[in-house]
Amino acid sequence: MGLELEEHRLLKDGRISRYPYPAEFLSRRHNPYLKTDFADNMLEISGTPTLKNALSLAREIADSEEIALSQKAIVEFMLDALGSDRRIRLYGVPDAEFSKIPLFSFSVEHCHHEDLALILDKMGIAVRSGQMCAEPLMDRFGVTGMLRVSFAPYNTLPEAEYFMESLNKAICMLM
Repeated sequence: MGLELEEHRLLKDGRISRYPYPAEFLSRRHNPYLKTDFADNMLEISGTPTLKNALSLAREIADSEEIALSQKAIVEFMLDALGSDRRIRLYGVPDAEFSKIPLFSFSVEHCHHEDLALILDKMGIAVRSGQMCAEPLMDRFGVTGMLRVSFAPYNTLPEAEYFMESLNKAICMLM
């Protein structure tokens, strides 16, 4: 459901490479040194975009009314779907004046975040799981970790609906 840009590679001596990916490295399926943290059915596009191209794409996305409407529909759907399920605790719920990006952090009562992430991965859905590099925040919320799902400008409302259906199936498997 997402695009993950891999930007860091290690040189043989262990240092992080500062050179762009050679063109022949763009497919992890053909290169034993490119790895992914998700199942093999999750496609990953690797490469280091130039800053100019990244900024140009960001401007196009920001100026696209169609993408803005699609993202707004996804945010509204996800806030309603996650917020109305009593098993789910949603973090970072905005007030009425705040415009939310389509990124949602949550935990599920009586389900470990890693178990849910593993099941969702087998369903073809990549989520982040764990402390999100924010252990003090996890302590504040009284959790050992949480799940985070994010939607990119190319995601659609049916994909958000599929995510919620899959999440419900995963929760039912664990309860």
